[in-house]
Amino acid sequence: MRVRRSLLLLVPTMAAVVTPTVLALTHASAAAPVAATSAAAPVVVALPAALEMHPTVLAAQAAPRRTAVRPVTVVHPVAHRIVVKAAAKPIAKPVVKTVQVAAPAAPAPAPAAAPAPVTTQTAGTDDYPYRTATTNASDPWGFTERQCVSFAAWRLSQHGHALNNAQQNWGSALTWDDTARKLGMAVSSTPTVGAVAQWNADESSPFYAPGSSTANGTFTSGGYGHVGWVKAVYADGSALVEQYNMGGNRSYSVMRVKAPRYLHIG
Repeated sequence: MRVRRSLLLLVPTMAAVVTPTVLALTHASAAAPVAATSAAAPVVVALPAALEMHPTVLAAQAAPRRTAVRPVTVVHPVAHRIVVKAAAKPIAKPVVKTVQVAAPAAPAPAPAAAPAPVTTQTAGTDDYPYRTATTNASDPWGFTERQCVSFAAWRLSQHGHALNNAQQNWGSALTWDDTARKLGMAVSSTPTVGAVAQWNADESSPFYAPGSSTANGTFTSGGYGHVGWVKAVYADGSALVEQYNMGGNRSYSVMRVKAPRYLHIG
C-alpha cells in the first residue's frame, strides 16, 4: 500500500516559526477516514531562509469534525471496580460508628411512704406464750398450740373476748365466719382493730408486699382456711394482720392484706 503525503509550505519573509496545530492523516485502504480534528484554515509555517524545505504536501482529507473526547472506562480485572481515567480519585465515605452512650442514671425516686394507719394497736412483737411449744397440745381455749386459731383466740382473750371452742364449736378457721353469725356476732368487709380477719378454704385476697402502699400480690389460704388478728387499719381499707402459721412453719408473722371478711367478736 502506498500513502500519499504532501506538505504545503507557505514561506513569508518572517523569521518566527508557527507550530501547526492540527495534522490530518488518512489511510488509502481504509473504508472510512480516521481523523483528528481538522483545522478550518491552512496552517502557515514561516521558516528562516537557511532551512531546507521539503517539496511535498500532506493532503488533508475531509472528515467529520470531532471536538469532544469521550472518557475511557477500564474495568479492573480483579476487584471488578470501575475506574474512569482522568477522573478524580474517589473520596472514601467516612465510616460512621454508632456509639451507645449510657444516659446518666436518673436518681431513684424516693419510696412512697406507707399510709399511716387510721388506728393502731400496740402488740408488734411475738409475745404469744406458746411460741416455743414442741408438741401439738391444746391451749386453754381448746385449739392446737401454734396454729392460727390458737393465736387469734389468745389475742382475743388478752382484750377480754375469750373463746371456748368446746362449748361454741369454732372448729377450724374455715368455719369461724359461720360460727360468728350463729352466735350473733357481726361479720363484714370493713376491718377494725381487734377484729378477726378470716379466709375460707383456698380463698384469695389482695396482698401488699412489705413497704408497698398498693396491693401488688395475692394471699391464698390453705385447705383449712386462715384467721389472724387485726393490728392496724389503713385508709384504703386494708389491714395489718398478726398471725401464726401463715407459711405452715408454726411461727409468727405480720402481713398487710384486704381480707375477704372480718369477724367483730366481742
